[in-house]
Amino acid sequence: MDHLEQLITDMKESLEREVHGVKESVDHLAQRVDHLSQRFDAQALRLDRQGALMQTGNRWISRINDWSERTDIALEVRDKQIAEIRARLDKLEGGQGR
Repeated sequence: MDHLEQLITDMKESLEREVHGVKESVDHLAQRVDHLSQRFDAQALRLDRQGALMQTGNRWISRINDWSERTDIALEVRDKQIAEIRARLDKLEGGQGR
């Protein structure tokens, strides 16, 4: 009977050690997961900032392109007006004795 009691006690202590070892392993793993989660969170923040900068840059470039097109059209209209005025001026000057 003593032998059986000792066997059960040894088994219990062995299981307690195993459970304690598993608990330590799980705790260590949880710490590593937390550490990775923090790194991924920091990486996500950086990527969000970079994405925001890219969107801002794209909007700025789009606005510059729109402005450039409007300016090109305005300059073309102005050049035509200047050419018309020159033609009228040449006609007027030419008609006065040139």
